[in-house]
Amino acid sequence: MQQGECYRFSTPAKINLFLRIQKKRPDGYHELLLDFLPISLFDHIKLQWSVSDRLELEGNLVNLDFEQNLIIKAVRILEAETGQPIPLRIQLEKQIPSGAGLGGGSGNAAGMLVVLNRLLKLSLSEQRLKALALQLGADVPFFISPQPSLARGIGEKLSPLPDFGPLHLLLIHPGFAISTAEAYQICHISGKAAPIDQYRMEDIERLKPEMNDFWVPLSSRYQDLETCRAALMGLGARAAGLSGSGSTVFGIFDTKKNRDRASVSLKNESGWRVFSCKTLRGFSYPTENT
Repeated sequence: MQQGECYRFSTPAKINLFLRIQKKRPDGYHELLLDFLPISLFDHIKLQWSVSDRLELEGNLVNLDFEQNLIIKAVRILEAETGQPIPLRIQLEKQIPSGAGLGGGSGNAAGMLVVLNRLLKLSLSEQRLKALALQLGADVPFFISPQPSLARGIGEKLSPLPDFGPLHLLLIHPGFAISTAEAYQICHISGKAAPIDQYRMEDIERLKPEMNDFWVPLSSRYQDLETCRAALMGLGARAAGLSGSGSTVFGIFDTKKNRDRASVSLKNESGWRVFSCKTLRGFSYPTENT
């Protein structure tokens, strides 16, 4: 990476079709069993060397908290790893809602680790990158090399899922965020096994919203979640539920055409943000030099 050069890359979101909370651990974390599916909804990041020799971050986030942003935390971890400052000007274009159960911030952080490892020629292994990522959050390791995965532990123990075709998704963000801390304060600990192990449409149709252990307590507190789910099912979704700890509700459609027709029906809903996307078989972080 040279002075004056500019690099752009994108980072994906994820959804979870199910999430089973196994138990609360003595350290305060929860043991989980869930799936992670990368999806075609992206944030965009632009990198340049900072002419001020300082780390800078700007973007379209309201109330951007500099040192608490996961992008900055990712750079700080690489600075500690290498013993060298990394003065960058970072521009972030957020498309993925925050506090939405879509992993937008985690993807930003993982993307920074992967891209800077490449651009700065740090030669850190994928295993080392995942270890650094875990310091930033339980789901950040998934985003180092995103592919459909089954996750255990606190979400960091990953194994690939069987290959399956893309699922056509319609996401509704109801206009509010739900903090992970709040969700875990009221979560239901079911200890149940994974409800599906295949991702054919006949398996997808068996998914129920309560197969996410956050659904019952959160939908009771935030009734708009059930309104979103009912809207998706009423428009032909084969299944609909909550991603992660919310607040995004996803609907799965059997065809792109049916998904797009439903999207048009929702475009005038006040206060909702609606996203059409699909699951990805995998994702890498290509960088564009501009």
